[in-house]
Amino acid sequence: MFRTIFSDRHPIKSAIAGHGCDVWTRATLTLDIPWFCLSYSSTSEATYGLSGTELLSKPDQVAEFLSDTDAKIQIDQLLLVSPPRLNGTQQWLMEPLAEVWQGRLENNFFYVPVYVLQNGRRYVGAPNCDDWQALQELKLLVKYSLPE
Repeated sequence: MFRTIFSDRHPIKSAIAGHGCDVWTRATLTLDIPWFCLSYSSTSEATYGLSGTELLSKPDQVAEFLSDTDAKIQIDQLLLVSPPRLNGTQQWLMEPLAEVWQGRLENNFFYVPVYVLQNGRRYVGAPNCDDWQALQELKLLVKYSLPE
């Protein structure tokens, strides 16, 4: 989904990042599909200050990150990055995300994602599917609430 090439590897920052880690100056999005941008930071309970941003391609990666955080890390922002064909505009959008669901259309074996934004708007990842509640076997994959 995110492609890098060796010539875009930053040699100094990669060396600092540690064994098995690389730092890239550029990445290419290989598929015209939604992805996620998750920002986090340490809370007042943490001994050391920490912050970062993760670029994730799958809802299960987001769910795992959310479930693995403890009282010393807070999720500051979870954004859905959606292509025009999904968000109904002429451009890619980054919008605050609340939930990700999946379900199946009747007589179809493929799962369809449903993205619920913080403002209540929904994007359904299937053409000609106006009623997301018509999906069968609906399952909640990701749930995020804004920090207080």
